[in-house]
Amino acid sequence: QSMLKLMSLWLVYRACGNTALVRMAPSILELFKKLHLSWISNAVIRRTFFAWFCAGETEREIVHTMRRLQESGIGSILDYSAEADIGEDCAAVPASTAARAQANVKADALAKEYFHGMHMASQVPQAFAALKITGLADPEVLYRLSMPYRPLRAAFEAADQDGDGCVDYAQFKDSVLAAMPGGGRVASPSGVFSMVDANNDGLIDWVDIQMALGIDNPLARPLYLRSGVGSDYGALESDIEDYERMISRTRAVIQQAAARGVRVMVDAEHSYFQPMIDHVALAMQREFNTPKPALAVDAGAAPAPATLVFNTYQMYRADAFQRMADDYERAQREGWRFASKLVRGAYMELERERAARLAYPSPINPTLEASHESYNRG
Repeated sequence: QSMLKLMSLWLVYRACGNTALVRMAPSILELFKKLHLSWISNAVIRRTFFAWFCAGETEREIVHTMRRLQESGIGSILDYSAEADIGEDCAAVPASTAARAQANVKADALAKEYFHGMHMASQVPQAFAALKITGLADPEVLYRLSMPYRPLRAAFEAADQDGDGCVDYAQFKDSVLAAMPGGGRVASPSGVFSMVDANNDGLIDWVDIQMALGIDNPLARPLYLRSGVGSDYGALESDIEDYERMISRTRAVIQQAAARGVRVMVDAEHSYFQPMIDHVALAMQREFNTPKPALAVDAGAAPAPATLVFNTYQMYRADAFQRMADDYERAQREGWRFASKLVRGAYMELERERAARLAYPSPINPTLEASHESYNRG
């Protein structure tokens, strides 16, 4: 890089490190907008922050940037940053039929953008593309489907009184099954336990539960549904339908990636719908992380990589290492290639503020050192 560009980069990073400036930035931009001077702020941002943090505004610019980086030995992860969050009352006040339909239309449109992204990434050998699951489904659906995870995990750990990582039928029925939204409606708890206890040894561990009681199992789906009118714990019937649509979109995007030889990294997002994002990532790994011939979309398409789908683990979360270890164990049992990207995390302040506001334990490590230790251990 030229000295001028290096000086520009230094100034950009200094500005990003200025807490007061970062906090004032939205107000400054809004002021320029009100004064009809956005063309000035946009020009400055485009030549400074945008120039260093964004690949470009057109396919030609983006591919050029990726190729230039590759010439310097730097790989690329093409990230179409389209994520979403939830309102705090989304469990109690589900979306209307019209809003639900609009969310699905928006997700269908975004899937097509991801198709285009796979095409762009395929023009640079060994490139990755990032995928945000909240762009392919209403995040409120992901949230409601994720709700049972934390109570279920807590119930399992409480039931495992001797700390050997396993529970028996009585512990499963009285604690684990009871923690599920639809657990009280189960006519035959012993039948559910037998479904989980694949080796019939009378004991099950957490990975057994994940494998057998996932939302993809039609027999397990009633466990995720709310217990009745007035309950806001668990999913709605319509959430199951929207889940199926989301899985279809995700599969179609990854099929496009496979056809073009592009590897996909599923991004981690907020902790309160991360369980369902993890579930989708693992489902796609189980389906695609095996040697398969390329799906020929373009003539001369590169063969699909044997390891196609990667999940992302935010190691600033207190449970990150254990979740990753559980997922690796599941891959070993089910016979597919486990692949991951480790990051420290990006939502620390939001996660801690939300946990304090809603009175649940913060999912974030208490210290920076603990996050470093988790990251290095992974």
